[in-house]
Amino acid sequence: MQQPQAVSFDLDGTLATVRLRRWRLWRGVVLHPAILAGYAGVVEELRGERPADLDAAIVARLAARTGGSTDRTRQVVDEWIDRRWPAAFRHARPPRGVRALVEACDRARIPRVVVSDHPALDKLAAMGLGGWAAVVSCRALGALKPLPDGLHAAAAQLGVPVRRILHVGDRPETDGAMAAAAGAAFLDVATLARGGLPPWAALPSTSPRSWRTPPPASTMRPGPPCAPTVPTRA
Repeated sequence: MQQPQAVSFDLDGTLATVRLRRWRLWRGVVLHPAILAGYAGVVEELRGERPADLDAAIVARLAARTGGSTDRTRQVVDEWIDRRWPAAFRHARPPRGVRALVEACDRARIPRVVVSDHPALDKLAAMGLGGWAAVVSCRALGALKPLPDGLHAAAAQLGVPVRRILHVGDRPETDGAMAAAAGAAFLDVATLARGGLPPWAALPSTSPRSWRTPPPASTMRPGPPCAPTVPTRA
């Protein structure tokens, strides 16, 4: 694998495992079972679409499915998905293989970015992970993965060709398909878990772990919208 000019990381399931963190939402699941249980399904349904207002589309579809009002549904999503869920990432650490790749990027002075479906700034702050050249929320762009808008936005912020970006994620059907649609390379986090670092990254770590300190908020931005591109996979 050729050394990339930038490396993009997914967050949920890549920079941090999520399975053991879901218990922190138990109270919300008890109070609002239909809304919180239905949220992920609605997000999956909207992949590949570009509604005029993605957040409003998520809330409207979720409210219709659960029989609640849009105002109440929006309150629950704001409270439990956008505020309490990021707080559950406090002190989370990337898996060993992902951590080694992050350190390799810093050692090689390769810019690294986050391209996540959902807003990532609060999660990164809770984890104490800094040093990101850009943080892109596909939801803020109105184009969830596998649409390639998130990678195009990251490339535009960095000033590098999107084909020279390596994207790392845990879902080939979303992360991998987004990379393919953008013309970027993809590395499955499962490969890293088996010790499969790219050749350019497979060197002993000698650099300090400065990435454990979050950068100033001004350097962690969601990224500008980019021109729509038709995905190769739905």
